[in-house]
Amino acid sequence: MKLRINLLSAMFAASLLTMSLQTSAQTVLFHTGDFTGYPYRIPAICTARNGDLIALSDIRPCGNDIGYGRVDILMRTSSDNGATWSYPSTVLAGTGEPGNDCGYGDACLVADSERDELLLVCCAGDVPYWSSKIGHTQRIVATHATYDARTRRWFWNKNPIDLTDQVFEGLLQNRINGLFMGSGRICQSRKVKVGKYYRVYGALCTHGGNYVIYSDDFGRNWHLLGTVDESPAPKGDEPKCEELPDGSVLLSSRKNNGRYFNIFNYTDSRTASGSWQEVVASDEVEGGIKNQGRATDGEILLLKVRENTTRRSTVLALQSIPAGPNRSNVTIYWKELTSPADYDTPRHFAEHWPGAYQVTQKGSAYSTMTLQRDKRIGFYYEEEPQYYQMVYLPLTLETITDGKYSVE
Repeated sequence: MKLRINLLSAMFAASLLTMSLQTSAQTVLFHTGDFTGYPYRIPAICTARNGDLIALSDIRPCGNDIGYGRVDILMRTSSDNGATWSYPSTVLAGTGEPGNDCGYGDACLVADSERDELLLVCCAGDVPYWSSKIGHTQRIVATHATYDARTRRWFWNKNPIDLTDQVFEGLLQNRINGLFMGSGRICQSRKVKVGKYYRVYGALCTHGGNYVIYSDDFGRNWHLLGTVDESPAPKGDEPKCEELPDGSVLLSSRKNNGRYFNIFNYTDSRTASGSWQEVVASDEVEGGIKNQGRATDGEILLLKVRENTTRRSTVLALQSIPAGPNRSNVTIYWKELTSPADYDTPRHFAEHWPGAYQVTQKGSAYSTMTLQRDKRIGFYYEEEPQYYQMVYLPLTLETITDGKYSVE
């Protein structure tokens, strides 16, 4: 009890400090080196239906990943497009003791497009990812939040749904020892709706390559997209999903010197029948994304935009990762999807990315982004000094593309 009281007191003091770290360009939402004495890692952000921005981060009293001790997930919110932010609050708190609730981290987040409801999927437990084995694995859990209009606050279910058996045994048939969902943004379909909710997609990093799972009830029950017999990216690391303009599902996965891309094409979206194509490495195709050295998780986001010279409507793909060398110079790469020929195959999607906007010149790592109600891109990323500051930066699409495109 004394530890929890001291931590909350320190968090309050730290929140006063982080509020003072706002500049005209960016806001440090969680400050490694604050009065808690604990590091922060792993950004996740979304825009709720009511316009609120929800930003999550790990706080790591154990100083390390899930499986090494206590890790909590914290939240800050903004109701004015990032101009001001709430004090930090705890979404899920680990005990730091052996057991399934030892820690919670690596948040994956999405806001439902039709109601004021949030879904969080994350890692949990007392086992590190690489130490997982059948029968004693790192856990995967989900929880939900709803908005109280009277108090203007988000309230989370503090008793998460344990998805571990459902995913490991039910979907992957106990063929995989360890897995987690790629942190940051969970993709919600704009096209596929079976029941009450539009479909959501989560991409898994596993000891056996990447897999994609989907849910038609907003994260309570999940199904495998494709089959367990073949990973859509056998060498992929931390992955993300996005929906292409025709409703196909894009996988973007971490690798050194670029990204792996693959596409799932539906033959029947309602039953999720279809197949994956052949995975492509972006650094092995003409004009593809190439970064230097050690990769990290990043974000893939598609936007409906206007090309400002011709005034025509089109779609723009944004991909964020560190340009390097190693974990530095986080950059947003962009490519216009003019026609289906630009994304009918993974190779065509991976080719010819003409634009890049360097967000920072500092050491920097994981990043994610969301389209805000004011049509700016809320960019949320890890940046030095220390390891790391959790930085929110609102960017216009005109800034990212040097004036070429605007959000419609």
